[in-house]
Amino acid sequence: MNVELTNEQLQLQSAAARVAANIAAADRSDGSNVDRFWDQLVDIGVPALRLPALCDKVASGVETAIVIEQFGKRVCPVPVLGQAVLATELLDAAEARQELALVADGSLRLAPVLSPNLSGFGSWDSPGVAFDTAGATHLLSTATSDGWRSLARVPSGGTLIGLDRTRELRTAPGHADSDVTLIGKPISPRRWQRVEAVALIAAAADLVGVMQGALDDAVQHVRECRQSSMLGTSTANEYSLADSLFRVEGARSCLWHAAWAIDHLAAEEAFLAAMTAKAYASEAGRDVVETAMEITAEQAISGKRASHLRVRRMLLDRRLFGDESIQYESIATTRLACDEPA
Repeated sequence: MNVELTNEQLQLQSAAARVAANIAAADRSDGSNVDRFWDQLVDIGVPALRLPALCDKVASGVETAIVIEQFGKRVCPVPVLGQAVLATELLDAAEARQELALVADGSLRLAPVLSPNLSGFGSWDSPGVAFDTAGATHLLSTATSDGWRSLARVPSGGTLIGLDRTRELRTAPGHADSDVTLIGKPISPRRWQRVEAVALIAAAADLVGVMQGALDDAVQHVRECRQSSMLGTSTANEYSLADSLFRVEGARSCLWHAAWAIDHLAAEEAFLAAMTAKAYASEAGRDVVETAMEITAEQAISGKRASHLRVRRMLLDRRLFGDESIQYESIATTRLACDEPA
């Protein structure tokens, strides 16, 4: 199937790439850059990409995936995934219009709470991990009652030291119902399934970006070393890179289908496509990034070089909302349930 981006999508991709390049080149240790980075996201409309009432286009998972990939490619220390995508999807599902408008214009910063093992969204009545919290003033958490989800703003906890140096994590202690501020309306099970699908797609998009960045660096390294390397070694590297390219494009194909499906297919079908995209990207991400590390001979993991930042980010992305082993099991369960006679 031939899939091509529209001119408008290509322009968005180019704009996101420029902003991501500027952020990647900035001083990561300068804490004052956090708000400036966020302002650049707001300027190109990232928090409003899936909010048709607040942007000039229909809500689109494809545009969202395109933008996330560009920031993942350059391992940018900016909370695109948590605050610009997941938080806004939660608010939109709860029809929290006032909060959505504030997030879209950059004046409200909310980060989502995940479960302790990062496999799903957290609940405010039990401890969790707040994800992508750089610059956030409050956290968003949920609770379930009779299959419906309620959304609430909860206080933030202390900072956590995580493997991924490009994202900030905080503790999210459990709260009693009286200590939280409810937001919007209860979220139906069907709408919640789309929220979870968007979460899987977002994590997969970041993985695709990380893979593409690693592949680009490895190709450049082989190109520069070709003259001084033995023919056999160079040929072996080229075969490895060709396989990595195949894996990256396969992951991107699954991602774009899932991103399209979130807006055009039934919730169950969209969720199945999202699980498939996350499974493929999680498995390919590990192999592609590790291959790039081997080719560039940067196998010691530190916290400074871009290749090492990619390894750390890839490992966290794999964990987010479940790696391939969890997704494959869920896909099998879903498929078998569909095949059972009525």
